[in-house]
Amino acid sequence: MSLRLILGMLVLTAITSAQPRVDPRNLYHRIITVVPYVGSGTTAADPKRPQYAPVAATAVGTQPSPAASTPAGTTAVPPSPPAIIGFTHVPSDDGKYAVVEYVARDWAALQPIMSDPSLTVFVKGRDSKATIEAAIQKYKKNFSLDTFGAVIQ
Repeated sequence: MSLRLILGMLVLTAITSAQPRVDPRNLYHRIITVVPYVGSGTTAADPKRPQYAPVAATAVGTQPSPAASTPAGTTAVPPSPPAIIGFTHVPSDDGKYAVVEYVARDWAALQPIMSDPSLTVFVKGRDSKATIEAAIQKYKKNFSLDTFGAVIQ
């Protein structure tokens, strides 16, 4: 009986460890678009950045709210609203626009971008690589998805 248990555990271990890891460039929800640059770039509170790109909390002088204390003396972290957790960008050839990949854990964080009628938004994993590259190459020559993307782990 114990031999069966040991063999079963070995088989289970071999099966679970053999699964390939997901490429970090494909984790979470991702969209790619071309947006104008916003911000004056003269202060830390108003940096020049791609439209819809989040500003770091330390740049605007705010601190995250402390965790609420529960009666049992433990701390509970309040749920955070859907947010963009990462982005990467490269400037267009003329420098007026940015080719941006936005990353979020929840689709709700990307809805303002996806509903902007002035933008063409591509969803990574839904739109083909050839379609995305052809559209982006109007703004950035030699653009390739193979060398572009935010790595969030």
